[in-house]
Amino acid sequence: MRIKISCLMRNTYKLFVSHPFTMLFCLFAYSYVVVFFIVVIFEKVGFVQAATLIMPAFLGELGEVESECFVTKIGILAALLISVAFLAVITAKITTIFIEFCLKGGSIMKKVNLSDHIIICGWNFQGERILQNLLNSGSIPRREIVVLANTKQRPSKNERIDFVSGDPTQDEALIRVGVKTANSVLVLTDLTKQANEADAEALMIVLAVESLNRDVHTCVQIVNSSNRRHMERAHADEIICLDLMGGNLLTASAVNHGISRVITELLTFNSGSEFYRYDGHLSDKVVGKEFFEVAQMFVQQRIILIGFETDNSEELRKNLSTDVLHVAENGKRLIVANPQNPYKIRQGDALFLIAESEPAEL
Repeated sequence: MRIKISCLMRNTYKLFVSHPFTMLFCLFAYSYVVVFFIVVIFEKVGFVQAATLIMPAFLGELGEVESECFVTKIGILAALLISVAFLAVITAKITTIFIEFCLKGGSIMKKVNLSDHIIICGWNFQGERILQNLLNSGSIPRREIVVLANTKQRPSKNERIDFVSGDPTQDEALIRVGVKTANSVLVLTDLTKQANEADAEALMIVLAVESLNRDVHTCVQIVNSSNRRHMERAHADEIICLDLMGGNLLTASAVNHGISRVITELLTFNSGSEFYRYDGHLSDKVVGKEFFEVAQMFVQQRIILIGFETDNSEELRKNLSTDVLHVAENGKRLIVANPQNPYKIRQGDALFLIAESEPAEL
């Protein structure tokens, strides 16, 4: 018997330590029931009268106890003390939640229920600028943004984006941010780690994303361009090699002064002109016309046509044999910038443009 009591006390203590708020609430409810029946028994009144008599004490007000019974007075006084203690615990709980909310930088969601949204996996010093560019892009339709990072604190204080804490390499975390219904996934490499270690983690994220949704458009940063082939095997749609792009831009700027300033403007949203991809319906004025004929037509609208994306075919490869062809979407599409061979625009082609705002129709 002594052993059973000891085990019960030990388990009660463990439960109280792990769930103090729940235990205090149960104690409060239990005390209310005990005092309630004390009043019913010793005062010989009905349930309604008993509840009316003890309710002020449980709301934190003793008032005048109209009873000659000592046990009733003690019970109501005990009810008052328990009520004050319970209100203090609730206040402390609310204060703790508020402090944690402030320290984390805002709300952290456990799961999102979105579709056609953008997911950012991981975080680095470029994350804040990327968020601002996405929010200022003016793209139509505007897509919701969710950040998934393995941290307990919000990486951005911008409440326009949702943040979910979790490991982007794990399926469970990716499902919570809605990867199966997302439009795009941006993988930011961890620049605090060594190049190959950071790229390996980015590769794991890409593999996890593509295994859950092959239709989502995956863009990934890598530090070492020699790891590009691994990302291609993992079916990443677009791979940004930080070392390659940085080195090439530096070289181009040295040879052609001012290039870096032009590129910076084109890559900065909500300021001057930007790059745009138009994949909507093309008018009869555009379809069937030569690329450079269409380019001259767009100039009158202050739009510069710089390239196109079209369906991949052997015939097209032969016609554009001297151009640089970039394969996209698992080999089904080709991207060509400033083609030197004749090409007639087709319905279904995507056009790459430079414009001050995203064109609604072409």
